[in-house]
Amino acid sequence: MSVDIITDKYSTAIFELAQEGNILEEMETDLSYVKDVMDTQPELGTLLLYPALETQAKCDVLTKIFGQAISTLALNFLLVMVNRGRMRYIVSTIKQFIIKAREARGIFAATVTVSEPMPDEIYSSLADKLKAVTGKQYIFDIKVDPTIVGGIIIQIGDTRIDASVTRRLDDLKKYLLKTGATEIGVNG
Repeated sequence: MSVDIITDKYSTAIFELAQEGNILEEMETDLSYVKDVMDTQPELGTLLLYPALETQAKCDVLTKIFGQAISTLALNFLLVMVNRGRMRYIVSTIKQFIIKAREARGIFAATVTVSEPMPDEIYSSLADKLKAVTGKQYIFDIKVDPTIVGGIIIQIGDTRIDASVTRRLDDLKKYLLKTGATEIGVNG
C-alpha cells in the first residue's frame, strides 16, 4: 500500500474523530507535540521500528512518554498506529492531519524561500498582504537558500511566485540570447 494512501487514511480518520468531538485545535496541539518530540528524538522512531521489540512494549513506551502530556484520543491514535504496524508512518500521518486541521480552520501553508534570514515583521507583513489578496490566512515554512542571491520565492500549493534575483538573471540571460546580443556595451 502506498505511503500517501496510508497517511491519508489514518489522518482522515483522526481528523474526523477530532472534528466530531469538537477538539480539532487540541488534537493539532497534541499531535504537533508528538511530532516535535519524534523529530528531536530520532531514537524514539528507531525504537518503534526495532523488530525484536514486541508491540506491547512499544505501546508501553509511548504511554510512558506521552500518556500525561496528550489527550487520550491522541494517545490512542499512536497506539493504533503501533498495533497495526504503521510506526514508520506516524510522523507523516501527523503532518497530513495538521494540514487538514488548519485548512478546516481557514489556515493554509506556504513555503517562503529567502536568501538570508529576515525579521519577523517582514513575514507578518507578507502574511497580511497574502490575506488581503487571497482572503486566506497563511502559516509560513521558512527556508533559507543563499543560491537565490536575493528576493523571495513563495510556494502555495501548486502556485509558485518567484521574485528571486536568480530567476531575474536567468530571464535576462534568455532575453539577451533570444535577441542575439553578444556584447553589452555603452554607446555614446
